[in-house]
Amino acid sequence: MATLLLRESDTVRAIPLAAATLVGRAPACLVRVAHESCPAHWLELRWRPQGWSWRALTAPDRTYGGGTFVGDGWRSLDAREGQGTRVRLSGTNVHVELVEGGPPRPFAWDVIADGPVDGDALAEVAEIRGDLLLPLTAEGDSDAALKDGQAWVHVGTGGEMRTFRAHVPGTVPPTLAPRLDLGRPGVSVEIDMEHLSALFFQGDVSASVRGECVRVLAVFAQARGHGDGWLDASEAWGRWTELGGTRETSIDRMSWERGKLRGQLARQHVSGLEGLFVLRKFGTFVKTRLATELEVSFMGG
Repeated sequence: MATLLLRESDTVRAIPLAAATLVGRAPACLVRVAHESCPAHWLELRWRPQGWSWRALTAPDRTYGGGTFVGDGWRSLDAREGQGTRVRLSGTNVHVELVEGGPPRPFAWDVIADGPVDGDALAEVAEIRGDLLLPLTAEGDSDAALKDGQAWVHVGTGGEMRTFRAHVPGTVPPTLAPRLDLGRPGVSVEIDMEHLSALFFQGDVSASVRGECVRVLAVFAQARGHGDGWLDASEAWGRWTELGGTRETSIDRMSWERGKLRGQLARQHVSGLEGLFVLRKFGTFVKTRLATELEVSFMGG
């Protein structure tokens, strides 16, 4: 069974891999990292016809790992005898390593115990039929097979109830361009000021940006949270310096960085970028505001 080792200091955990697996600190990640310097969504691992591959969703400048480049930011993730592909996060003692390859197999996650259930233990709470996983109460009816990510409750022989989440292998279709559309609803962004990185989400797709443009993004996000959100270039520059921007920099940098932000997103096939910032003339002043539909949160706050 495809298995990933997560190492943090002296702690080692072996975790079976789902067809698409997230690694990070966020509760939604199958492979949860405790280290406070690890991004909420750090890595994505995915099973493809050619085998396992990985990519950094955030902190690419602090992420180091091997593997052959296979396109669109992905690298192969290989399991070899002795040591497989290892991916580490610099400045921490965190790294992951593929120790068993092969395609993903059905397994479950014990929601309360917060750990994987497979092998004989899985057979005690579910019926395994090839790549299907069925509750024991289904009486073998394949129409009742659990879907990937579906939760179910198992009642033990003594009446005890346990809640599990199914992880059922399947083909993860390639993400089609555009991967994310800012013109449609349901877009959110999580800003990490410590590492000047931001992750945009829409459903199950994401795009990451990093650099000084994130500080400018934070300026307009904060302005929208404490007023109507409209800022002229001088106001934006002043707030940007309060957040750590260099005072020797031209006020024009505000528009430059907004352009760099859109450029990073465009390279990841994000569309609807013309609506990310809205410009409007107020008398003799041109002011800018971050899109009101965008849901913004800050790491640690």
